[in-house]
Amino acid sequence: MAATGIGVIVSVLMFIRDGVVLTLEPEILLVFAVPATMLLAVLSIREYKKLKTAELIIENRILHIRPAVIEAGDSSRHLSAGAIEVYISGFGMFLGSTVIKFNLDGVCLKGVEIGSECLCLAYGTNLNTQKARILHGAIDSREMEKIVEKFRFETGIVPVITD
Repeated sequence: MAATGIGVIVSVLMFIRDGVVLTLEPEILLVFAVPATMLLAVLSIREYKKLKTAELIIENRILHIRPAVIEAGDSSRHLSAGAIEVYISGFGMFLGSTVIKFNLDGVCLKGVEIGSECLCLAYGTNLNTQKARILHGAIDSREMEKIVEKFRFETGIVPVITD
C-alpha cells in the first residue's frame, strides 16, 4: 500500500513540475511511475479481496483444524508442504495463505468425506474437480456428528463418514 502511495505522489509531482525533481527528466520518470503505480494498485486490490474472503471464511467456519497437513488431489499442485492452520466454511477454505472460494467463479464444494484421521473435500468447476485431503487429530463421535450437521446445514452437502 505504501508503494502505491509513493507512486501516486511521484506521478503527481511529475505533472506539477515545480522543480521538485531537477536531476531526472520528468517524462522518463513518469513513464515508469504511472504503470508501476497502477500495477501496485491492482495487486493491492486483489490482496484486499483475498483478505476479506479469508475473514468471511474464518468468521463463518464450520471447522478449524490446527495444525493440519494438506495433500492436493493431483501431483501437479501441492497446497502445502508442511503443517498449517485450516479453516473451512460454506464460503470456502482458508489454508495458510491460500484462499479457495466456493460458489464463486463456478467453483463449488462437491463432496465431503470425514474420517477419524482425515477430511477429504472435493471441489471445483463442472470441468475440473480437485480433492484436498486434510489430516487432523482424532475426533470423537459426538464432535463428528456436529461437524456433519454443520456441513449439511451450511452447504447442503451431507458428508460421508468413513472408517
